[in-house]
Amino acid sequence: MNLCLKPLFSIIVISFSVVTAGYSAYAQEQAEVQVFGDWQVACGDGEPCRMSQTVVQTSSRRLILQMRVLKSEEPTALLTFPLGILLSTGWQFQIDARQHTLLPFEICNTEGCHAGVRLTPNLLSAMKRGNNLSIKFLDASETTVNPVISLAGFTKAYEALQ
Repeated sequence: MNLCLKPLFSIIVISFSVVTAGYSAYAQEQAEVQVFGDWQVACGDGEPCRMSQTVVQTSSRRLILQMRVLKSEEPTALLTFPLGILLSTGWQFQIDARQHTLLPFEICNTEGCHAGVRLTPNLLSAMKRGNNLSIKFLDASETTVNPVISLAGFTKAYEALQ
């Protein structure tokens, strides 16, 4: 799978991150939210719809991973990881038992560390057919963190995006 991150793509991811970070608290109050399996689709006034799934640590309610998908001419997934992770090793994703893909982190801000993935037709197809998207990264103490994003409801949530 060829996932080349272009400078323009990085600008899109950074812009998406900045816009959604500032808008997220307000949008949660104003957005109409629909649930499709394990995915939420939020549509706010004048804003594009976005789908998301969040993994939190049960005991502390600390963010482990948030994945947001924005449908456009070049569909994009933005992943937000917690602060305090080892950036030099990048992160990996794997759909079910398929081959894993290694990608770099792109930027960290007060919301967390972010990475974007262009959802190619092949990747979208695999996510629609898959059961789980396994993510792997290292925390600052080099302990592996392996959250799993459920793909249950992914297809219907993606189709609901406007």
